[in-house]
Amino acid sequence: DSIGQLKQLRYLDASWNVDVPEPPEYPDPPESTMIPKALGSLNKLQYLNLSFRRRPIGLPEVIRKLTELRYLNTSFCEGYYLLDSPSANQSFIDCIGTLPNLEQLDMSWNDYVFCVPESFSRLKKLNLSGCNQISSLPENVGKVDIPRLFGLLDHPLENDGFHVRPVDSGSGSSLVWLKHTNPDVLCIDDLQNVKSVEEARSIRLMEKNRIETLSLKWHGGMEHIELLTVLMPPSSVKNLDIRGYMDDICPHWFMHIGQYLPNLVSLELCHFQCNSLPTLVQPPNLRKIVLRHMENLEKFNILAKLEHLEIYDCPNLRFKLCLPRAVYWYISRSDNVLSWGQCAWNTASSCPVSELKVDSELPLCHWSLLHQLRGLRDLAIYGCKDLTIPSWRTRSFTSLESLLLYGYHIHKLPEWLGELTSLWRLNLCLGNLQELHKNMRQLTQLQSLSLEKCNKLTSLPQWLGELTLLKTLKLYGCNGIISLPESAITNLQELRISVCHVLFEWCKLEKNKMKLAHIKEKVFVLNRSYVLVTSSFV
Repeated sequence: DSIGQLKQLRYLDASWNVDVPEPPEYPDPPESTMIPKALGSLNKLQYLNLSFRRRPIGLPEVIRKLTELRYLNTSFCEGYYLLDSPSANQSFIDCIGTLPNLEQLDMSWNDYVFCVPESFSRLKKLNLSGCNQISSLPENVGKVDIPRLFGLLDHPLENDGFHVRPVDSGSGSSLVWLKHTNPDVLCIDDLQNVKSVEEARSIRLMEKNRIETLSLKWHGGMEHIELLTVLMPPSSVKNLDIRGYMDDICPHWFMHIGQYLPNLVSLELCHFQCNSLPTLVQPPNLRKIVLRHMENLEKFNILAKLEHLEIYDCPNLRFKLCLPRAVYWYISRSDNVLSWGQCAWNTASSCPVSELKVDSELPLCHWSLLHQLRGLRDLAIYGCKDLTIPSWRTRSFTSLESLLLYGYHIHKLPEWLGELTSLWRLNLCLGNLQELHKNMRQLTQLQSLSLEKCNKLTSLPQWLGELTLLKTLKLYGCNGIISLPESAITNLQELRISVCHVLFEWCKLEKNKMKLAHIKEKVFVLNRSYVLVTSSFV
């Protein structure tokens, strides 16, 4: 209690050292969590930090005496106690509200139930980030911070936005707290907790014309269409993300999304129940579409010109009219997109796809999609079990400049690899690959070769030296390779060897240092903690 003698003290940092082990549970806390009554005699105190104090005891009777306090930090506390009561949470919060000169209050990550008092509306700064058990927030308090709602609009650690929770003993939800907000970015999660359409209507989402990025997320629940109808986004939205929508049909504004959201640039849909989506013709600024986990989706026609299209886990999706005109495609576990609709695609020979990434076990011979991508320059294939295709189908690959093959089912390289005469970059991550096929000698334009986790590969062929334009060689986790053929390194300008321990030792030998001396850039990585970038060994 000697602290009470510091009558002129204005600044006190009494935060708990987070490096010290947590104090035990109440009712037997260590002395360090007791708030001495003498603290209340510091009537000049203006700054007080009590953060990370888990369960302080005796606070309300002390706090109400600190009438000169301007700044108070009680972040990361789990509840407040009196000596004769197991809980004094609300009485402590109410005491804070009576401090006449308080300007800034940080209550972030206070993990307990409490009501925000009306008096908090006069604070200049309030932080409630991570306070996930607030039971009520007065409307006049919510008006104070329109852009952020005191940190409740964003989750600092998970970046997943505002979580709708039941409040008022379960008769309502916290969605109504958004009535006066108008941020640039808004993510509303747990919409299944909304109690009525009137709650959604009360926030007037369509009028929040500052919003450019909007996310709406459900995790179960029913009657989503009524809620999504009312939650029509403002026309200012550029990025829209909707997840967990479980109704079979979509509201009118969504079916005519180009008309209602003329500024839309990016659309992401995940876990939709619908089996069809509107034909996208009108959105003049739409550049990116992402579809995830839409098992029922069968029909989606995209006539708008895109830059970016990603499709994940949509096994029944088929493009019936024509291929989406997107420059970049990523297709994952959506085999119908790869294999169905040859007749419908006969007129799509000018499809502008230049970069395609596919994650699928479907044999390559069934990828009829490739027939329409004559201008393809960059192709990445993940997990395909069979890369064999008839020779006449390799015409789709003649323009390829970059190729990545990734998987553990492939034991030898496909015959068509040697026909890629325009290829200048080749990345192979094939765990069971046993050799580099001699048809690679025809890749006369190859400039960069990367081998990753090719553990069955025991050597590099001498004929690599015939590829005179090969300037970059990268090896990662290829522990079977114990040396580099001299012919293969003659023209190299860059050599990167990562987690190849035997090969690293070979490179350190004096006679081999001379062989590598001409290479301008050499990078050797033994593990994450050892990286050597050098033009010569030391």
